[in-house]
Amino acid sequence: MSHEEIATEGLRAFFERFQSLSAASDVEGLAAMFAGHVMIAGAGGVHVVSSADMQRAIPQRKQLLESVGYQDTSLVEFEETALTGRYALVRAQFRWRGTAPNGEAGTVTLPSTFVVDRGGDSPHIVFYLNERDVVSVLRDRGVLPPAS
Repeated sequence: MSHEEIATEGLRAFFERFQSLSAASDVEGLAAMFAGHVMIAGAGGVHVVSSADMQRAIPQRKQLLESVGYQDTSLVEFEETALTGRYALVRAQFRWRGTAPNGEAGTVTLPSTFVVDRGGDSPHIVFYLNERDVVSVLRDRGVLPPAS
């Protein structure tokens, strides 16, 4: 996305692309949407993750989700707030849809918060707050076994 597109359209198209790449588990494309190092926060604390680590984790996550009938993800809510001329806060909700091994269809809607660096040639996610991880929710619902 060019600076002109961001100025007129905001970051919604960026996050629609993020959703598409996530659903496709496009490792390189998805990793390119993040800064070289990104801060990821969630129930387990805060971690700085490199692009290389993220590229290794994406296929593992895809395999786990597909094992429990994952079908697709959609962006269902989006709110963008400028923090500075360069950084924006984005609150989004993604809906995960699938069919459990028992044949029961289900959805999980999860909120996420991002800080996006709009400087440079294209936007990059520099902070990602995963309020509830889809894997944890699936464990809570009994779709996945407890973590060992």
